[in-house]
Order: sequence, then structure tokens, then C-alpha cells
Amino acid sequence: MKIGGREIKGPNKVTLVLPREGQEDIVIIAQAVLDTELFDKLCPEPKAPVKLMAGGAKEPNYNDSGYKAQLIEHSVRRMAFMVLYSLIPSNIEWATVDLEDPSTWLNYNKELKEAGFSSVEVNRIGQAVMQANALDEDKLEAARQVFLRGQAAPKESSGPDIQV
Repeated sequence: MKIGGREIKGPNKVTLVLPREGQEDIVIIAQAVLDTELFDKLCPEPKAPVKLMAGGAKEPNYNDSGYKAQLIEHSVRRMAFMVLYSLIPSNIEWATVDLEDPSTWLNYNKELKEAGFSSVEVNRIGQAVMQANALDEDKLEAARQVFLRGQAAPKESSGPDIQV
């Protein structure tokens, strides 16, 4: 596929380098998750319980507290899936996380902290995952500005174009 004559190759990646004094820097690579089919297979969306209406009609009860709790849990697992599968290029060897077992996915945060990552570093890893999977507004604006500068008519000048 090409856009504007430029071939698009592969998913978006974000590289985060976390310095460690006296140790080798830690390189985290977050890559966009292109397919959530595995998530949908491992974690099917919860279904609302059915309530019996007057006259014998049945309809889903979307206000059921148990259903709402299941939806929240499903959303949290979806986010954990995105984090874990985005971080696959980082070659992290998880001790308590099994990528094929959704019941273990939420352990990733605890493992990162137990490995010595500060809360700020854990947040930066999360930001890298979000950036890889969806551009934030600052990045979108920066990309717009670069695009618009490239679309501007070239200036006629006898000397080099110097920007201050």
C-alpha cells in the first residue's frame, strides 16, 4: 500500500530508553497491535442477562450490576492485552504473565514494579504503548505542522534557507 507515493511498511513502533546508572540502558519497544482477534477469542465480550418483561417479553438487562462489573473487567483485560502484545518486540520474559492466559495478564504491572521500575517509568511504558497504538493530540498536531510546511510553496531565495 502507498499513501502519497510512499510505501507503508509495518505497524507503528515507539522506542523508549530508560537509563540505568552503572548498568546498560533498558530499551522498551512498543508496537501497535493490529489485530484483536486473539483477544476476542480468549475474552469474549460479556452478555447482559435477560430480564422478563410484562407480557412475557425478554430483553437484555444492561443495568445489571454483575454485567456492568463484567464489562469493566473486560475493558481492563483489553488494556492489559494491548500492553502485553505491544511489548512483544521488547522480548520481556514475564515470570507470572502467560500471554495465552487472560487471568494472568493483570500481573504485568506488579512485575514491572517488582523488577525495579518506578511508577513514573511504568507510566512512561504505558504512554509508549498508547503512542504506538494511537497518536496523541500533540503528535497529531506536530504531524499536521510538518505536512503543512511540506505543502507550502518553496520560497525563492538566493541564499540558504535559515530558520531561527
